[in-house]
Amino acid sequence: MTVTTLTKTRCVVATDRSELPLRKTAGRQRTFATGFTLVELLVVIAIIGILVSLLLPAVQSAREAARRMSCQNNLKQLALATHMYNDVYRKIPPTVIGVTVGQSNGQPVNQAGLSGWAALLPFHEQGGMYDRLDLSKTAWDAPNDELVKQTPSIHLCPSMPVPEEDSGYSSYALSTGTEYYRNQSHNGAFVDAMNVFYGERVRAGVSESQARLHWTSIGDISGLDGTSNTLLMGEFGLQERDDSDLPFPYPGGGGSSAAQWAVSYPYSSTGTVRGIFNGTKVPIFDFHSWECFRSQHPGGAHFALSDGSVRFLSESVDSVALDRLANRRDGEVIEPSPW
Repeated sequence: MTVTTLTKTRCVVATDRSELPLRKTAGRQRTFATGFTLVELLVVIAIIGILVSLLLPAVQSAREAARRMSCQNNLKQLALATHMYNDVYRKIPPTVIGVTVGQSNGQPVNQAGLSGWAALLPFHEQGGMYDRLDLSKTAWDAPNDELVKQTPSIHLCPSMPVPEEDSGYSSYALSTGTEYYRNQSHNGAFVDAMNVFYGERVRAGVSESQARLHWTSIGDISGLDGTSNTLLMGEFGLQERDDSDLPFPYPGGGGSSAAQWAVSYPYSSTGTVRGIFNGTKVPIFDFHSWECFRSQHPGGAHFALSDGSVRFLSESVDSVALDRLANRRDGEVIEPSPW
């Protein structure tokens, strides 16, 4: 009986180790690291850096794609506004409205006043601004001088930085054709009503019938080259004019320049294909390129065609094809492949 009890007691003690007294163990205590070593931390940072470098171009590409879509939509809306204006007035507005300072051989001579963009305001939900403008005055006369500092959102491409606030900038220009405005050829979709002198145009080689100023219409373009083959308007982004080689700054010419939607003077609201296409940085005296289409999008610029569609033209576009697109009356119908 006594033996059995001892045995049971030992079994109980053996299975319940929590009741045993603690015993010190001789020797070193083992420790375990719970943080990163410096090498591990550097490896993690390097991996994160590689992932960011791989991801950043994709993010930038996505942002640029969104900006390009917004820019395309702006041009689409402006082109539709031009068509609605044409439906009402049976013509496309000239590049200068409201201000006539004289005549030459029965043709009006206009000074730099409000641009053709101003005429389109009621057709893209800016009727309130249009009603407050005085069309008999220039952009620099009251009350226009304060109104034109406001920029309708439709006139700004998200990719174009704005040099100054409250300056009425625009990312787009009306297409006046293939030649610098002083040549007076007027072969674009929009007729350039600045400096209109019949004799100068004839001496420049323009035929007498074409030398007389006639506002164009969408129907005219359709019957000449076709609306899908004629530029209506395009991007006119920020341009850097380099005067670093000059011994003194060129007055009013150096630095960054951007279009102004309400000002009719060339380099402000009208564009041609005469100079370097997509020339965002040009020499200070390259006046032709001052007036040439360009954008902040890599590789080219968006254009609205006279049929209302919008296309992106690569900066490597064939120059002959570009001239044919800008000229509303050359009679050339081009295939889409060169552009």
